[in-house]
Amino acid sequence: MGALPGYVLETRSIPAAPHRVSDQASLRLETFLGRFVEIGGGSATAGLTLCARLICEAQRDGGMAAWVGGTCSSFFPPDLAAAGVDLAALAVVRVEDSGQQWRACDILLRSGGFVLVVADMAGGIGLPLSAQSRLAGLAQHHHAALIALTREIRREVSRGSLVSLRAETTKRRAGHDCFVCEARVVKDKRRAPGWAHEELRRGTDGLC
Repeated sequence: MGALPGYVLETRSIPAAPHRVSDQASLRLETFLGRFVEIGGGSATAGLTLCARLICEAQRDGGMAAWVGGTCSSFFPPDLAAAGVDLAALAVVRVEDSGQQWRACDILLRSGGFVLVVADMAGGIGLPLSAQSRLAGLAQHHHAALIALTREIRREVSRGSLVSLRAETTKRRAGHDCFVCEARVVKDKRRAPGWAHEELRRGTDGLC
C-alpha cells in the first residue's frame, strides 16, 4: 500500500443535497459504531488514511483498535505513527487468507474488547451472507465498528450486501506537500447517502 498522508490541516463534511442529510454526517468513529462498514477505492484510494484517523480517535477515547491483514502486504508503520497512531496500543493480526481474516474479526468482535476492527482486504469482501450477518450482528451487539478496507470501486458491484455504510475514497495532490483525501458515501442505511467527507492532509516525506 502507498504511503499515508499524515497530518490533518483541514476537515469538512459536504452533503450533496443539504435537505437530504438530517443531522451532521461526518466520518467520525461515532458514525460507524455498531455497524459493518466498507471503505473502498481504486489505485488512488485514501482508505488507509481515513482508517488511520479512526484508529487515532478510538485510541484517544480510550478504546482498543485492531488491524487484521494478510501476510503479503501491510501498512507502513512509520506512516501510521506519523498520523498519530499509537503502534504499541494497536493489535495487529496477520493471517494467510481472507477466510482466516474474517474468522479473526469474528473472534475480536466476540471478545467485546475492541471498539474498532479494520479488515484490510486485498480485494473485495467475498463473504457469504450468513457470515456477513453474524459479523454485522456482533458489531451491533458490542457497539463496535467493523471496517472492511477493500480495493473495489463504484463500477464494481460490492459483494457486501449486508454492509450498513459504504464509502468510496480518493486522494489528489493539492500542493507540493498537501493532498485532498475524500470519502464519498454511496450507501448508508441510517441516513440518506450522497454526502462526502474531505480532509486536507500534509503528505509524508515519501509522498512530497
